[in-house]
Amino acid sequence: MNKISEGRTAEIFEHDHEKVIKLYRTGFPAEAVNYEYEVNQMVAHLGIPSPIAYEVVDMDQRKGIVFERIEGTTLLRRSVQMPSELERLTYDFTQLHYRIHQTEIDAERWKGTTMLRQKMALEHNIRGASLLSNDVKQQILDDLERLPDGASLCHGDFHPDNVMSGDRAWIIDWMTAMIGNPAGDVARTLLLFRFGTLPDEAPKNVIDALEQLRAKINDSYLAHYLSLSGLQYSDIDEWMLPVAAARLSEWIPDAEKAALLHFIEDRLR
Repeated sequence: MNKISEGRTAEIFEHDHEKVIKLYRTGFPAEAVNYEYEVNQMVAHLGIPSPIAYEVVDMDQRKGIVFERIEGTTLLRRSVQMPSELERLTYDFTQLHYRIHQTEIDAERWKGTTMLRQKMALEHNIRGASLLSNDVKQQILDDLERLPDGASLCHGDFHPDNVMSGDRAWIIDWMTAMIGNPAGDVARTLLLFRFGTLPDEAPKNVIDALEQLRAKINDSYLAHYLSLSGLQYSDIDEWMLPVAAARLSEWIPDAEKAALLHFIEDRLR
């Protein structure tokens, strides 16, 4: 099979002219694959622009999902290729995120899909963050408990490499989708802009360009989102600490973990 792209958790291969297969790394949890498939089914019915998920498959002792093939390039690459269009691209990106958050999940209608609850998912990941002491974890969990719940669809990993742009925009990689408060989802995106790193396989020119652009994208995205939503920055800022702590349990480079730890320590002072 011809490989199209890859990330930390999966590789994308051509399946035929109209489909691709997302093949997860060896050892990636089967329940996470099944969850992404179920969520993709749901968001398609809700009218969110995302590729159709056709089936879950097993191949070479790895789990995969067969998806509709979409043409285009990621908003990240487009931003690197067309820096003069950065403001417009960031606005389009922000509108998509706000559109997701405008979708409230009817638990009765989707009772067959066990959607993650935001605060429960964050709690689970914070408890699994081995770099934090138990006392620090408890302090952060106490803060998390006080934060307001929500019933909005949240992507859980919304960044410009998860938006494809061609004849229309498509949102991909729904494996961390959840029901919750949009402010927490925005906090996650801001932390990714600030500390996120691209996979080692990413072209060097893209990595270098991201370092130059990340602050500008961060500021533009935040300004647009606050304008669209009517939220105050304080609504988002109160989620930053628990979201940063939860990210420490993920498959991310040591350098990013070190930066997040420094951020957490500053917040706790």
